[in-house]
Amino acid sequence: MILIPDPTFSKLPPHFAPHRHDRQLSTIAILPTSLTSYNFNLTSTLLSPVIDIFDCTKFLPFDDTDSCAPAMASSTKYQPAPQQDPDDYTSAPPAYGASSSRDETEGLFGAPRNSDDDIPDDFKFGGSVAEATIDIRNQFVRKVYTILTLQLLATAGVSTLTFVSEGYKTWIQSHPGVVWISLIGAMVFMGLTYWKRKSYPTNLLFLSLFTLAEAYTVSVIVSFYKTSIVLNAVVLTAGIFVFLTAFACQTKYDFTSWMPYLFGSLWALIMFGFMQMFFPYSSTGELIYGCIAALIFSGYILVDTQLVLRHHHVEEEIAAAISLYLDIINLFLAILRILNSQSNN
Repeated sequence: MILIPDPTFSKLPPHFAPHRHDRQLSTIAILPTSLTSYNFNLTSTLLSPVIDIFDCTKFLPFDDTDSCAPAMASSTKYQPAPQQDPDDYTSAPPAYGASSSRDETEGLFGAPRNSDDDIPDDFKFGGSVAEATIDIRNQFVRKVYTILTLQLLATAGVSTLTFVSEGYKTWIQSHPGVVWISLIGAMVFMGLTYWKRKSYPTNLLFLSLFTLAEAYTVSVIVSFYKTSIVLNAVVLTAGIFVFLTAFACQTKYDFTSWMPYLFGSLWALIMFGFMQMFFPYSSTGELIYGCIAALIFSGYILVDTQLVLRHHHVEEEIAAAISLYLDIINLFLAILRILNSQSNN
């Protein structure tokens, strides 16, 4: 880079000088080869481009900044800029040329990516369901409700044995100790499932054992009810669950804020059920208990549905399915109590 002083600038009158506050150079730095390529005359007056670019007031007298503007503008000389590159200009090789278009699916290292690949991507999965992409979110929801459907079908299948096999019904009613074993086993396997909820296929093994233990417990309970009452409870539970799920998906209200109140109400319900053990059976007490339980677990369905859609981690589909499964089972048992109390009346 060569600094070429302006030959005309040295011929300016003494009272012309750069503005005292101007920090820009009064020389032009250009390459001689570029000048000759664009047909510039090195001996021509270079003051006009300087005035045109940097504002003519910077070369006015200190005591007058407005009087010479027309004179400066009238003496300005312009030369048309070249409209195309000279013949001797060579373009960059193709390897260094910039691409006019960019592949939006190209990854960091140039490998193509799409929404159907199986390669984990932290930016694609995110942390919670709300942070994940739409395809990952839909995939998570499908997994949760597929697992939930299989659990409900297994529970329904084991419970159906109570009504189709008289020997099975007699055996489970004559061995009440097995019920306690199944209850304890269900809690143990549920804890193990939560512990290994991200370890495949161990989590599926514990989930299957938990579901079977819970299904056996439900089958023992329904064996003491009439078939018509059980079927009515199944239909009512299914209808309430579908309605609450659709409502939780459509509404903008955040039901997760109910969790502390539902948790406190659940413990109050447990204490109420514990106290009922010391009093004679009452259909009214059974009805009150069933109604409170139905309200609590209906609220839990709303909360857990929104947790599935917004707050759960994308790899915790088993934990989400277990939460909904327990809500449905407890809602079913509550409705069963309500219908049975009305039948007794």
